[in-house]
Amino acid sequence: SSDVCSSDLVQKGRLVMDDTGRKALDFYRDIPAAYAVFQVIPGESGDSAQNARYVFVNQRYCQVAGKEPEELLGRLFYEVYPQGNALWMDCCHKAVTKRVEIRNRYFEEAIGHWLDFAVKPLAHPDWVAFVFMVADRDRAEKEAIRRGRDTDDVILQISKILNNGEDYAESLDHALEALSEVIHPDRLYILETDRKTVTNSFEWCAPGIKPELETLQHLDYQDYIGGWEKFLEKSSCVLIEDIEMLKADDPIDYENLKRQGIHRLLAAPFYHEGQLVGYLGADNYEVNDLLNTREIMETLSYFLGAKVTNHQLMEELYRLSRFDSLTGVWNRNALERKTACLEKKRISVGIVYGDVNGLKATNDRYGHWAGDDLIRRAVEALEDSFSRKWIYREGGDEFLVLAQGMGQEDFARQVDRLRRNLDNRTDLSMALGILWLEDSATIHQALREVDQAMYQDKAAYYRKHDRRRHGQDAAQSAE
Repeated sequence: SSDVCSSDLVQKGRLVMDDTGRKALDFYRDIPAAYAVFQVIPGESGDSAQNARYVFVNQRYCQVAGKEPEELLGRLFYEVYPQGNALWMDCCHKAVTKRVEIRNRYFEEAIGHWLDFAVKPLAHPDWVAFVFMVADRDRAEKEAIRRGRDTDDVILQISKILNNGEDYAESLDHALEALSEVIHPDRLYILETDRKTVTNSFEWCAPGIKPELETLQHLDYQDYIGGWEKFLEKSSCVLIEDIEMLKADDPIDYENLKRQGIHRLLAAPFYHEGQLVGYLGADNYEVNDLLNTREIMETLSYFLGAKVTNHQLMEELYRLSRFDSLTGVWNRNALERKTACLEKKRISVGIVYGDVNGLKATNDRYGHWAGDDLIRRAVEALEDSFSRKWIYREGGDEFLVLAQGMGQEDFARQVDRLRRNLDNRTDLSMALGILWLEDSATIHQALREVDQAMYQDKAAYYRKHDRRRHGQDAAQSAE
């Protein structure tokens, strides 16, 4: 057989086989596993194998090794593979000297394959049999399973962080930090957008990397990341493995990324009710065969996006429950909470109760848009003298100022400023009730008193002015 060689004798460097040996070894020629027999050559000290000579190889072994039988038979292992791994000689020596079977898995660089192998001593002195199975597919399947498991573990770990009860901002910062320990980027960030502007709301930066959080605020969406949409037409994420690919077609985005020192980028979008509302992005992340970075980013973007959009909804609900939608100042709900708080604090408070004169006449004659404008001007007038954080719209045309942290004289000066301002305006008139309260424990009684003072001022105003005419004048000024 052309692929079989064994010998009991060595003549002129060739191994010569007798008929019994040929028949015994020829049995293994067609088995599907790679099979070889080696004559182990011990080292001078006898405590290691110096080399091994090919005695027999079957066709499958030759296919795996990428050699013809004549390139192997009778030759020494290190003659065929000068850079061969000493592991093989260790296995040969152990099998021969200890008469044990050895099993293992190893990647053999010389042939570029993962091998499952067994080494077994034979009856013939110094002979060992090697059986090899190429384990590339098995290895790949196990690696894929392990990669998927490790990827899932990362996703689970970070999703737990997002739901561990931490403060919103703390949990997002914590999640980005944990993610950075896995994919080792220069920068991780969350971008939020309404498709008009885009804002970098959270980021993590590696040591030595310049933060961009303050720079990337309220940028034009189309100019900054509008070009990313073309990636989403064909893919579930924005994957830019080399920013040079953007240079010709998207020079603005290319320059933005280049300025930040970015050469590789992965951005996973997140949505709310089908609308793009943000991205989870990673700059210059580590390419890692042990984890599926893209799957991690895309899955976490879902969890992060849900947390971001839920927070936005909660913020909106808070805003609606606390702030007046027309003027942006505190509303009646906020006023009730504030007075309950002041009742317990027992501090001094300067109170201004204001009511817009002529609002009904303006609404009747010119429409509610004109009345709304009159209300907004009333807030502007109050803001000119008092901090916006102290102004409440109680309802309709009535406003309260609860000034804190100032003395009575300072409060009186600001009230005088407000009165002068109103006296000098032709587009706005307000009736005012003023009260300085030393102890906010009686805030509710004080509010009733200042309310009465405001109505007395309003009655005095209308005794001097024609109610209907003033409303017309104010509306004309609004035009």
